[in-house]
Order: sequence, then structure tokens, then C-alpha cells
Amino acid sequence: MSNSTKASPVLKGGCLCGAVRYELMATPAMAGFCYCESCRKLSGSGHAFHAMVPEDTLKITGDSRGFDWKADSGNTVTTSFCPTCGSPLFGKSSGMPGMVTVRAASLDDPSAVSPQMAVYTKRLLNWDHLDPTLPAFPEMPPMPSER
Repeated sequence: MSNSTKASPVLKGGCLCGAVRYELMATPAMAGFCYCESCRKLSGSGHAFHAMVPEDTLKITGDSRGFDWKADSGNTVTTSFCPTCGSPLFGKSSGMPGMVTVRAASLDDPSAVSPQMAVYTKRLLNWDHLDPTLPAFPEMPPMPSER
């Protein structure tokens, strides 16, 4: 029996065609729904569901492409997707350095992550659903300030 110290992934996922695969080596620090217009357009739905992890705990196999855009907050967001099938996979915001969001729908087992909040609920569409048991914020809640 091997006495390996190699960590096992907490969660795995990837794109629709399989060209991009990833492993999360840490439990998500946060997970939530976003109802902003950009997330709606990127998801093709009324909202997106993201899980956030430290960037250095995300191990990616395959090549993804990125698209930069300005969020309502003024932060620059980079959305990464598979260039073959177009599946949205990851996101990074200049407002949260060192962190990356993973599209929960791209996880092999999306039910392994539970939402903890909903943001940009001021943009909730009348045909979409807001879970009344989740803390809800009309915009992005304030981030803890660095000292």
C-alpha cells in the first residue's frame, strides 16, 4: 500500500465536450446564485450558480478561452469557457484577487454544492425563482476590507 501524500480532489468537472476538465482541491469557500444581466446572458438562463475557491486550488486540464468585461461594480471580470463547445466554466474578478468562481452546472455532481446566497436580486426576472430561505442582496454584498 502506497503512503502517498497527494491530495485527492474535492470536486471534479468539465465542459460539455470533455476538452476541458478540472479538479477543485478545496471545498468551495462560498456558493451562490447571481441574477445580474451578464450572468443571465452568459448562462442563457435567469441566473448563474457559482462556487468560489482559491485560485491555486483549481487544477485545469485542457485549454480554455477568456472574455473580459466590466461588471456593474466597475471590476474587470474574466469569464473562461471551452473554445470547442462554448461551455462557460470559470470566472475571475479584479475585486476578488486570488479567487476563482466555477460554474456549478459544470461540476460532475452539481448537487454536491449548495447555494448560500443570492446576489443582484434587483435584476430578478418575473419568471425566475428566488429561494426565500437564502440571504438575498439587491447588488453584490460588501466584501471584507483588507487591513
